[in-house]
Amino acid sequence: MLHHLKIEWLKVKDYKAFWIFIILYLFAILGINYIGFYINEVTVESMPASKVLLGTPYSFPKVWQTVGFMSSWLLYFPGILFIMLFTNEFNFKTHRQNIIDGWTRQEFITVKFVFALLFSVAATIFNFLVAFLFGMVTTGSHFSFLGMENVLYIFIQTFAYITFAMFLAILFRKSGAAIAVFFLYGLIFEWLITLLINLKLELAPIGYFLPLQVTDVMLPIPFGDKVIYKDAPDTWIMVLASLVYIGGYYFFALKKFTKEDL
Repeated sequence: MLHHLKIEWLKVKDYKAFWIFIILYLFAILGINYIGFYINEVTVESMPASKVLLGTPYSFPKVWQTVGFMSSWLLYFPGILFIMLFTNEFNFKTHRQNIIDGWTRQEFITVKFVFALLFSVAATIFNFLVAFLFGMVTTGSHFSFLGMENVLYIFIQTFAYITFAMFLAILFRKSGAAIAVFFLYGLIFEWLITLLINLKLELAPIGYFLPLQVTDVMLPIPFGDKVIYKDAPDTWIMVLASLVYIGGYYFFALKKFTKEDL
């Protein structure tokens, strides 16, 4: 596997789009959290009573959840990146060359998912550092390990979004179609389906178990989450459901790639 990962790294290390997306993603995480931090500080300073409603989202221990929630809106960056990386394999026929060189189809899919896992670990570490930074500079905040389970949720959510994107990439094999479905489903259709199931059909909490929604519930908005997700199951249930989805993406991606012609 290590040898395969080295080859995977050689494929991307000189790919400019790879580094552009990573740099944009990291700066966006820092930027969106700075905006949230600044707005909260200014609002509380000008209207002290608002602290009762908003709380202290960038203070420990709430900051772990806040950074996770804010950064979750940016997961389309790595999702698009991995769709591009995966579909490039089909466009440039490098997947065929890997198989000719002796890789099994299972190894080809597995190394993609392991690479995505390592990327998710790196993204989680960066989110941890951002949360630590804002927690330390927030007035009256003192470091706390409480709430650090949210760091695990950040990792699971990141990995789930990326593997979902990769599944779409192998399903459609065209970056344009996969990216369009990724965006439209994640930003529009899944929310509409969730509202339809939970509110219109009154079948809550079934709507929370949709592919991306199940991870979003783990990292809800830092204030008002009891209202927005009042019918949501316990977090550990959502964690298990997320892991099942990740396993499903791998299983069906492997099954499709194994049965299709190269």
